[in-house]
Amino acid sequence: MQGLSFIHTGFLLAGLTALIPIIIHLLFRQRTRTVPIGSIRFLLPVVREHRRRRRVKQWILLALRMLALLALTLLFCRPYLDRSHLLGLEKEVVILVDRSASMQALDSKGESSFSRALEQTQKEVSQLDENTIVHVATFDSTGVQELPYEQLPTVETTEAATDFGLAFSWAVDILAASKRITKKIVLVTDMQQSGLTRTPLNRIPDGLGLVVHDVGDPLPRNVAIESADPIRTEIRPDSQVSIRVTIRNHSPIPVRNLRASCEVTHLQTDKHFTQENQIDVSGLGRTTIEFSLPLETDGLYQGKVSIATDDALKIDNTRWIAFEARHPDRVLLVDGQEGRSVFSNETYYLETALRLQLTDPAGPTRSFETERIAWEAGKGFPRLDGYRVIVLANVRRLSSDDGERMASYLRQGGSLLVFAGDQVSSNSLHELKIAGLLPGNVAESPIDGRMRVTQWNAKHPALECFNDPQQGDLRRIEFRTVLPIHSLTPDSKTLLNSGNTIIAAERQIEKGRCVYFGISADRDWTPLPQSPMYVPLMRQLLAYLTDQLSERSAVTHQLVSKPGEKTGITPNEKNQGFWLVTNVDPHESELQRMAVDDFQTMAGTEAQDSTKSASALAGLKLPSDSIREDEIWTIVAWFLFAILAAEMLLAGRVHG
Repeated sequence: MQGLSFIHTGFLLAGLTALIPIIIHLLFRQRTRTVPIGSIRFLLPVVREHRRRRRVKQWILLALRMLALLALTLLFCRPYLDRSHLLGLEKEVVILVDRSASMQALDSKGESSFSRALEQTQKEVSQLDENTIVHVATFDSTGVQELPYEQLPTVETTEAATDFGLAFSWAVDILAASKRITKKIVLVTDMQQSGLTRTPLNRIPDGLGLVVHDVGDPLPRNVAIESADPIRTEIRPDSQVSIRVTIRNHSPIPVRNLRASCEVTHLQTDKHFTQENQIDVSGLGRTTIEFSLPLETDGLYQGKVSIATDDALKIDNTRWIAFEARHPDRVLLVDGQEGRSVFSNETYYLETALRLQLTDPAGPTRSFETERIAWEAGKGFPRLDGYRVIVLANVRRLSSDDGERMASYLRQGGSLLVFAGDQVSSNSLHELKIAGLLPGNVAESPIDGRMRVTQWNAKHPALECFNDPQQGDLRRIEFRTVLPIHSLTPDSKTLLNSGNTIIAAERQIEKGRCVYFGISADRDWTPLPQSPMYVPLMRQLLAYLTDQLSERSAVTHQLVSKPGEKTGITPNEKNQGFWLVTNVDPHESELQRMAVDDFQTMAGTEAQDSTKSASALAGLKLPSDSIREDEIWTIVAWFLFAILAAEMLLAGRVHG
């Protein structure tokens, strides 16, 4: 109510006491009768005139007494001037509504946290004056969207995570530009604790109020797929492609016989593969399982991993996966000096390094399938079309037919890696030189002495990673004997140098490459095979020769990070033939909640009860023994004193 209002409205009934003077007047009114007396007939006009004046004074006296009773009634009612309709002219409010994926969580009644948030927002707005400036905005980790209040019922939850810091930064900026006296932020959320792990939550500046409405379920039950990663994507006869899945139970209640399934489809052949497992997950625990898929065809596979459970949040029960599966690159190791045991073979260390299955943290698994043959002069090579790289290790002699086959192999896209040794000389590599495969002229005889790598091609794809000393220091590589290259061909480039001595060089032959190393593949000329640098250097070199370094993965994995993004597998708009796999942030599955008081403390404001603050906005429901600043009882009291004084003065004159 605007204007005059009362704290104790029940005392208004006491206003009926104003009728008491009238009742007394009517009950005790004097009834006169007319008696004609001749001797006073000349006094009659004077008496009538006096009676008329006295009657006027009596009516005024009656009115004063009635006003006195009314004023006394008003005094007990404690009147005040309600100016709450003017408070809106001094107030600006920002209402932040959480729209993140966790707001999809359902309670035991099947009602989502977001639907309760919309109801609470409507209630909050209905308590504000029409003159109040209200900013209604929804938020998640992708940003804050302000919208008209009328459009709020049409808003839906997103699949992004929660970010309180981002939302509060936006709200503080909005209110910082306001010139109104009273400014406040109203947060409507499920109080998800993980919402504080992204953007830091800064303390709210002085002068800004904060009201938090918690609409989350006090005891949410959620089981989620935390991750689903292809850990082996090589198609080998002795192993299968594996998908490692981590399932986490965010509830203290254990889950028994949870059914988990993995489904993938080969894009080219549309062949479908499915596997299921049943597992138990302890309360507040996690379990890791592996799905082994019998894939046989190279190519891109897409699918999903899902669990069948009736929990609060459904969106994290599915996780999308896509990966490339292929056979490992075949490498032919030509051993020019077979030892008496496997450990003394020329290619033993190289074969051991290539058989390791290592995963590059920044890329896919680099794998090689090696096949070794012992070289016998005049017998020649096997079929070369199935190999990506041919490695010649201390091969004594090659025929002209061998040189022609090798040249044809390189022109079609193959790669050649040549290691020197005690059987290698410029004469033994003569056929490769005639075919134009070597990067330069090989020295007539090896050089002995203690040498180290002093310079390397820092821009070469196989060596640029060693620019970071943490990846390995090439300057620690030592050589006792080297068969160097004296002069490079114009289309060749140096890889490793020791002073002015060229240790390794590369030449491009149409689609193929030839790399020459002036050291042996074993320990005869260098302790490199026993050093920590050997495995990364050899694997980097072979990955370069098999194009694994230049190959871009056709699959890009990401979490929902942009407005409007949905989980799933979609074509990459920027690169044709590439795919984008989008999943929900696993932190959004953590429905653990924080107390409102703790959140208020972190924000730097005192905890407020939302129901009390709503009453304070309207200026209502104060305790009966408190004094309002807008009460006017003092004015009523002075008015009552004035009436009583006038009544006493007038009563003496009337009765006198």
